[in-house]
Amino acid sequence: MKDIAQKAHVDVSTVSRALNDSPYIHPSTKRRILQVASELRYGSNATKEILTGGRVHAVGIIVPDIELNIFMDFVREAEVRATKENYDLVVCLSGDDAQRENRLLKKMRAGLVDGIVITSTGENNALLNDINASGIPVVQVLRDVSRELDCVSVDYAQSVRSAFTVLQDSGCQQIALINGPSSDISYHEKAAVYKQLTKEVGYPAEMAELDTYPHSFVKAGYDLFKELYSKTPNIDGVMVANDSEALGVLQYAEEYNIKIPETVKLISLAGGTVSRLTSNKVSAIDFPSDELARRAIHMVITKVEKLEQYSEIHRVNVQTRFEKRKTC
Repeated sequence: MKDIAQKAHVDVSTVSRALNDSPYIHPSTKRRILQVASELRYGSNATKEILTGGRVHAVGIIVPDIELNIFMDFVREAEVRATKENYDLVVCLSGDDAQRENRLLKKMRAGLVDGIVITSTGENNALLNDINASGIPVVQVLRDVSRELDCVSVDYAQSVRSAFTVLQDSGCQQIALINGPSSDISYHEKAAVYKQLTKEVGYPAEMAELDTYPHSFVKAGYDLFKELYSKTPNIDGVMVANDSEALGVLQYAEEYNIKIPETVKLISLAGGTVSRLTSNKVSAIDFPSDELARRAIHMVITKVEKLEQYSEIHRVNVQTRFEKRKTC
């Protein structure tokens, strides 16, 4: 470390920070130190290859989980897109835990991948920005938590408005929202738009949401619908934040003989494969996972390979669409 410090014209503590992936060091200084470390054969041959500009032709993907949700579809489509570009995927699940996300990001930055696509918790923005500045491009998907990074997402506000309008046109007079944790920017936006819409039509907002990310969104949907329906039995339309919660609503309705869609109409606000798998197929605002994956993978690989020399930040919203099925 003393040899590296002498050749890089920095002190030993700065070398230590660079080699331990500390975000508290300027990216250009870090690159200089890592280059010197490579020249002095510090670390493994694999590390040397990365530090001297080699690529591993892999993209890292960090999503909360892939159980019965839109991320399951996204990862599958991303694999197809990456393979067409001769890249592999390294898929990691954060569980929406900021500390786990931090560890995963540091391991990816150490040379596992050339670029990162992430649905972030929003708690590691400094690290994400530092990784992006160091030459490993970062693209956000479905959560725009850092204005300094590229993002591919959907218009959540428009999705809620579309579902609300469909339920109104179907004759619903009391429309409720079953939501995720408001700490998540996407769920927060859904709640805000729902409250605005109920205010415009002149009836109270009937909403149930989570405090934290649940172990199971299916159970959360079951419990939240039970809470809502026992408190407000005149509910005749329900929007749920995702497909997993919709499954929970269907389970409760079946157990307690609540007719869907005759008594209560149901729409998922983030529809994917799961919406179409149940016998009582869920009407949904479908997310185009293929388009989300195509845009995100193309964006990150383009930056990795510097096919386009651009510095501006790209934000892309892909179009959702309402798919009428059996529940509405």
